[in-house]
Amino acid sequence: MHIFDYSFLDEGLLPAEIVNLTATITAFNAISDTRKESNKSIYTELEKIARVQSVKGSNAIEGIVTTDARIKQIVDGDSAPLNHDEREIAGYRDALDEIHSKHDQMSFSENMILHIHETMTNLAGYELSGKYKTEDNLIMEIDERGRRRVRFTPVSAADTGEAMQQLVLAYMDARDNPKINKLLLIPCVILDFLCIHPFSDGKVTLRYQQNVA
Repeated sequence: MHIFDYSFLDEGLLPAEIVNLTATITAFNAISDTRKESNKSIYTELEKIARVQSVKGSNAIEGIVTTDARIKQIVDGDSAPLNHDEREIAGYRDALDEIHSKHDQMSFSENMILHIHETMTNLAGYELSGKYKTEDNLIMEIDERGRRRVRFTPVSAADTGEAMQQLVLAYMDARDNPKINKLLLIPCVILDFLCIHPFSDGKVTLRYQQNVA
């Protein structure tokens, strides 16, 4: 059984510069609503740019690359997707739009995670859309000579459901601890989520990395 424990964030052993940085971010966040209200047009434009860049970067990781103009057309809803790759881009756009518009109504739960995955993959027609993986997957890399090796072995398909349940419960426990900084908790949970790798990518899971000698 996989156990996730974030109690180390409550042990006072974090570097001072990290603590100071999170305090500064929290302070900026406290006044962000006022700034947004005073600069609506600027924030709206920045959000549009961020959405396009997020869609572009995320899909590039999966090997889906197209022109900036085409991504912008799909993200802005000015054009329907024309092929499978563009349907994946549109699915990511839909998930991102929902998060932006309804984040205050969302909770970190298995149901929400499965729902977001379904939103991301439904347009592309994945058989396991909104479902955990049913086969084990590997993260592999390939060097400059074309040799492959296993970079990381995620949680097995058989153990994924239980691992996700434990992850959510560990997050909830840490979230309710007033001594734990949420800005530090979030990346820790994301890292564990990536280590579980609970979903099938819909294709062979390969991560290519050129190693420079």
